[in-house]
Amino acid sequence: MSLAARIATEGARMAGACTACGACVQACPMTRFAAGVAEADPAEVASGMRALLLGEETSPVSLAWIGACTRSAACNSACPEKLDVALMMRFASMRARGALDGVPLLPVKTDSGWSARVKGFARLGLTEQEQAEWL
Repeated sequence: MSLAARIATEGARMAGACTACGACVQACPMTRFAAGVAEADPAEVASGMRALLLGEETSPVSLAWIGACTRSAACNSACPEKLDVALMMRFASMRARGALDGVPLLPVKTDSGWSARVKGFARLGLTEQEQAEWL
């Protein structure tokens, strides 16, 4: 089995266990930075991520949330199903960027240093007060 097939299979398995309750969206620190996500129904946003993992069509608001993910993993502790939502988001991001099977739905980043900067920022572990002041 190829890596892309393995990722697609595992993503679909995890999506099947997801109830799309939206708790992950509510816990996400990036919702206010993704177009339309803060105003959307969290369950609908989560449902769109789940649909993408299943190879189905998704909504623009779900794509915005997937594209804004910084892998903070705040979603993991919020999940009542105890799923690794951060991994699901990574798989969804791969699919949305066309890495598994097709045309990208999100722009592919070409800045090679972008990921390292995001990871460095995420590791700062800012408190909610610091986030409110700095972001």
